[in-house]
Amino acid sequence: MDVRVVGSSLPAPVVAGREVLVGLQRGREVPGRRQVDGSTMTFAAELDVTVTPDGIDYRGPWVHGRRGDRFLYLCWGHDDGAGFVTDRRAKLLLGVLDPAEMATSRPGAVLEARLPLTDAHGGPVCAAVRPPMIRWTLVRR
Repeated sequence: MDVRVVGSSLPAPVVAGREVLVGLQRGREVPGRRQVDGSTMTFAAELDVTVTPDGIDYRGPWVHGRRGDRFLYLCWGHDDGAGFVTDRRAKLLLGVLDPAEMATSRPGAVLEARLPLTDAHGGPVCAAVRPPMIRWTLVRR
């Protein structure tokens, strides 16, 4: 299933003299990271929705965590000249999704997350992100 993460309310593009970079983590890497820019930013990933005897599970290279506690990482960082350095991460929790809706999703459906990318102090959002801060929607094509 395709996943689209749409962030609004972006933090400052430069902090402590460094450009702020953001992207979704795939495995141990953060491919496609880019500088904070504009009024919204969109990120794409994929996940497999698997029905198991214990319920719904999410798998794939973008998915992190143990069964029953799966999530996507939104990583914030900077380029230190030798590559990307992660400064903080936000966990976009998948366990908040409706298991019945996910189990019956049709091929081609897109799972969309909408959230502000700033915390209460105006910095990049981090830690576990739960509703109502994040709104997940299954978009049927």
